[in-house]
Amino acid sequence: MRFSLKGKILGSFALVVLLALSAAVGTGNRLTRTRYDNFAFERDFMRAQWFSKELGEWTTDARGAAERGMHHHMSPYTEDGIEIQMMEGWTDSHIVITDLSGRVLYDGADYGHKKLTPDNPKRVPVYDDDNIKIGYLYMGRMIPGLQRPAELLVLQRAGVISWFAALSIFIFAMILGLIITENIVKPIRDLNQAAGEVESGNLNARVLSKRKDELGDLTRGFNNMITSLEHAAAQRRRLIADSAHELRTPISLIQARIEMMEEGVYPLDADGLRALSTESKRLAALVDELRILFELESSESAMKREVFDLEALIREVIEAAEPSIRRLDIAIEPRFFGGQSEISADRGKIRGLLANLLSNALRYAKSRILFSMQVAEDSIELHVEDDGPGIVVENLERVFERYFRVDKSRSRNSGGTGLGLAICREIARMHGGNIVAGSSEMLGGAKISLHLPVA
Repeated sequence: MRFSLKGKILGSFALVVLLALSAAVGTGNRLTRTRYDNFAFERDFMRAQWFSKELGEWTTDARGAAERGMHHHMSPYTEDGIEIQMMEGWTDSHIVITDLSGRVLYDGADYGHKKLTPDNPKRVPVYDDDNIKIGYLYMGRMIPGLQRPAELLVLQRAGVISWFAALSIFIFAMILGLIITENIVKPIRDLNQAAGEVESGNLNARVLSKRKDELGDLTRGFNNMITSLEHAAAQRRRLIADSAHELRTPISLIQARIEMMEEGVYPLDADGLRALSTESKRLAALVDELRILFELESSESAMKREVFDLEALIREVIEAAEPSIRRLDIAIEPRFFGGQSEISADRGKIRGLLANLLSNALRYAKSRILFSMQVAEDSIELHVEDDGPGIVVENLERVFERYFRVDKSRSRNSGGTGLGLAICREIARMHGGNIVAGSSEMLGGAKISLHLPVA
């Protein structure tokens, strides 16, 4: 059986309030009854202590008459003023007088018993003129088992009023709980509805909320997530379109050249084959970089960490690019500062990152490229600067997007695939670092800065 969240919250709230009120009212009534009983007993006990002093002579006569088997006048009132005092202050008290054995000598409470337990502690002794204990006096609440209907009725009415007050509080609490529950459940219901729309493919769904609590944070997080999904979907569509466009260009060139060779426009010679080879290599490089980018963005992409010297790897990458450096007549200036440049990383991926940075700098540099590295205690800063045309401010972040090229006119001849810096950014993220673009103050061109943690 499925219960809604609203029902669970409201039911739990009702149960807690009901238990709390029941415990409070029940405990309150019990304490009230107990305290009243204690108060009434102490009151009657004090009265009995005062009144027992006046009953010595009467108790002596009553006990003697009882022992002789004679009927004694059962009124404790005498003509020496006791009757007057009883009428003025004690007529509301029920009185029972017994002898030392517990035999009832006077029953002014309609108690109905002939004898009380002789060891009953709730009693006041009665003494004669010689200060000899001759009996016991019970008054009001001191009489065991005596019920006083008037007092019980007052206590019962007070208990009923307490329960009615508790019921009123419970109804008010449930109304308040319903409002609070609706205030909690409504944003969750809205989130669920929006999630259903997103599941059906509508990425424009949003949940409006001005709350400043955790539910508000959840709503804003949901909206941000949908915005990210919308952005990722747009990027995916753009990637597919850009990839199709980039792949179409070398394929079209290869196809056109082959058709012209078939028609005799171009001769089938070494130059023609060399041109076909160039375009096929460009196509293969694009496909290979797409594969690398997919692997880097995949959550299953694995890293093979090892400890190696980053400075030595940079020199290795520069040495591998020596033919291109000489052909372009570019001067490479490495500058390394700090201590040991050992890091724990995936050597193959870092090598690919450095190769892409160098290739990007060679593509736009005029005559100089500066490699500088600063080693700190827990991180390494690497900067690659060139004296090329640089990057305008509005493109500093976009250069890391897929297929983005600063110089559109060089995009297919010498502008590369447009994936190199995107691959560099993914490699940096995998290693817990980051990469940013800026302007070189020393050379006047572009400056790519890489930050990598040592461990």
